[in-house]
Amino acid sequence: MKDKMEILVIEADLSIMEKIEQELRSLGYQHFLTASPNIHIDQLASIGADIAILGPSLGIDASIDCIHKIKIIDAALPVLTACEGACISGKPYYGPFEDVYYISPDFEPNDILQIFEIVQKKKSEVKQEADFSLIIGESKAIRAIREQIQRVAVRDITVLISGETGTGKELIARSVHYHSLRKDCPFVKIGCGTLPDELVESEVFGYQEGAFTGADRAKQGRIELADKGTLFLDEIGDLPLSLQVKFLQLLEEKIYSRLGGTDDKAIDTRILAATNADLSKMVQEGSFRKDLYYRLNIVNIISPPLRKRKGDISILANYFLNKTFFELNLKVVDIPHKVIRHFEAYHWPGNVRELENVIRRAIAIKDWEFVFTELNIENKIHTVDEDNPETIDENKWYWSDDILEEYFNDVDFSLKRLCKDFVSEAEQKTILDALRKTSWNRKKAAQLLHVSYKTLLNRIIEFDLKP
Repeated sequence: MKDKMEILVIEADLSIMEKIEQELRSLGYQHFLTASPNIHIDQLASIGADIAILGPSLGIDASIDCIHKIKIIDAALPVLTACEGACISGKPYYGPFEDVYYISPDFEPNDILQIFEIVQKKKSEVKQEADFSLIIGESKAIRAIREQIQRVAVRDITVLISGETGTGKELIARSVHYHSLRKDCPFVKIGCGTLPDELVESEVFGYQEGAFTGADRAKQGRIELADKGTLFLDEIGDLPLSLQVKFLQLLEEKIYSRLGGTDDKAIDTRILAATNADLSKMVQEGSFRKDLYYRLNIVNIISPPLRKRKGDISILANYFLNKTFFELNLKVVDIPHKVIRHFEAYHWPGNVRELENVIRRAIAIKDWEFVFTELNIENKIHTVDEDNPETIDENKWYWSDDILEEYFNDVDFSLKRLCKDFVSEAEQKTILDALRKTSWNRKKAAQLLHVSYKTLLNRIIEFDLKP
């Protein structure tokens, strides 16, 4: 395996690059490709590699830019980065993209070997595909979802994925399939809300010849196409009541019948479902079967709205920026910092999908100014005076009525919990502002915040803050 692995090393300092290659050779690896951090994405696309290593001299911004390029070209390509400031705890951890690993800048050869062993184990277990599901983010919510996926993927149980429109529910479903034992078999999607009611049954279950006017031959349904693989029922809440009983039979007995058919057919498929509706409320209203709901809701993965993971907005925005420029074959231009701050203050009712559309539109019209007039910010958070960073601790913090309403409607609501969460989030945001303003120089940030360096480090670890 070692004699065949192609390793891409991206490093600006030639002496460091040579040192990395020497250490890799000492571990038994022989095939290297090298590139500078400012390599154009088209050139990067022409390089074939099994893993990429980003050297310690790159810095956080250059490292993230390289990761964006690599993941746009090949979402499944593992990346190891040793840039300064990327590793707080001294231990490797998943970054904003899956299969991104961080190690200390003063790493030892065994640190690299540890990551390589993880990568090689995953390669032997998981088939790499062009449509690899890329779940982007490093917030607690996204890392919790990754952990859930890892736990349930191999168990072959039904999973219900809930969340607002545009939060990436299909990406989660594809990731579950990708990491499952059915990964080499089909992933078949059924959009329950996109097909007319009169066509759902024939499209999903198929039909026999003569089942209705125009059925001059038998046709396989999408369920049959998903045999041995995964069947993804998107927006299951839109499924007509008349068909819910057939899906219940499919889940309970693993059998179905074609439209116009008399024989039951056995099927071996895993069911994943997604919804943006409150199915428990629909059950109470009588528009969704209770028995089907309980059959679907064995494991529930909740895809969080973008407004609840604002720390991921900058990562997502820059990824979509690089992706769009690559697709259009244009030179990349950075997003102005004030636009990112505006994005972080916006409520994002359309979630990640809306963010991507805004990025694409800005690139198409070659203007970022439209975001300030068209993205109406009713829940604007505090901002930092760019010309006077000393005012960081004087800024006020606001929560929108929507956020407060969510707390009031929570069955576990208490004033003590609300105050604790409010103060905690304000503290996290203020620390993050200071770190960004000082380019993640923690000593300067501690001075700016009037706290000790040790206190700041403890808060960074406690709040799990990363560049």
